[in-house]
Amino acid sequence: MKPRDDKVTDPAALGGEARAERLMGLMEENLGFAPGFRRAHGRGIGLRGHFTALPAAAELTTAEHMQGAEIAVVARLSNGAGSPYAVDRTSEKKGGVLGMGVRFELASGGHAAWAALNIESFPARKPDHFIGLTAARAKGLPFGLPNPIRFVSFLLTHPPVLGGVKEILGARTAVSFATAPFFGLHAYFAVDGDGVRRAFRYRWVPVAGEASMSAADNRTLPPQYLLSEIRQRVARGPVAWDLVFQLAEPGDRTDDLTQRWPKERRLVTVGRLELDRIHENPAALDGLVFDPTVVPPGIELSNDPVLHFRSQAYTASHKRRSSETKPAITPE
Repeated sequence: MKPRDDKVTDPAALGGEARAERLMGLMEENLGFAPGFRRAHGRGIGLRGHFTALPAAAELTTAEHMQGAEIAVVARLSNGAGSPYAVDRTSEKKGGVLGMGVRFELASGGHAAWAALNIESFPARKPDHFIGLTAARAKGLPFGLPNPIRFVSFLLTHPPVLGGVKEILGARTAVSFATAPFFGLHAYFAVDGDGVRRAFRYRWVPVAGEASMSAADNRTLPPQYLLSEIRQRVARGPVAWDLVFQLAEPGDRTDDLTQRWPKERRLVTVGRLELDRIHENPAALDGLVFDPTVVPPGIELSNDPVLHFRSQAYTASHKRRSSETKPAITPE
């Protein structure tokens, strides 16, 4: 029997929109989903708050939201799984990929958006690798389990994927979204008032400090707990992350998010994000797309092919979910 992926033997032969639709189909088949939900990060929660840049930000970029004024934001914190019914952890030490999408509401009337994960590298340096990795998760065994031979074969024939897969498998179990760091992964360019361009990657560092789950928490918390926990935490007071830029040096690649830059690269804290209340309109939140290619003047996209493809994939996901009706019973 031919595997499903044989429908398209060379994903690169597809155009951008068709490639994104191909990925959405594979995600539905192999990773799970529910009608009306995002094809990745299916279960999430919206919050409101503000972002305030530090003077160091304005030294690096002329971007409107980096000049020091308080900027209203909408954020979405999420479990990375496609299915909204997926658990938040497998064990005390094995967590899942989490996401943070941030939409900056600019005073000029537009917006900027970023989307970050709680892992430091990604298992695909080009879209075809991610499509192939998703296809390799096809359910080829009894009880709907993936065929490990097919999956391992793909990893062995695509070495750049290995590091990101290990990162995902090694994700720590978060006690709370508020104690998890989030990494933007992609490279961007900050452009200052003199037109000087400086490559950077960004990360959100939790002000509350990083924390992983204890054995006691693992025994008492339900399989899905992160959304309930953040609701309770925000009811007690704001949660916050510092925005930190990692600045590149000559020779650091800007087109490969599977590769971390050296740890000794300069880190600059450029602002703080504070979320102080739950978003009042979940339906409106569902309509938002946290497209990381939507950036204002003063920030430019790098030549990272996955960064550009994400915009197409997000559009395809939105198109599908917006034409569907959610189940009457939804998680948390």
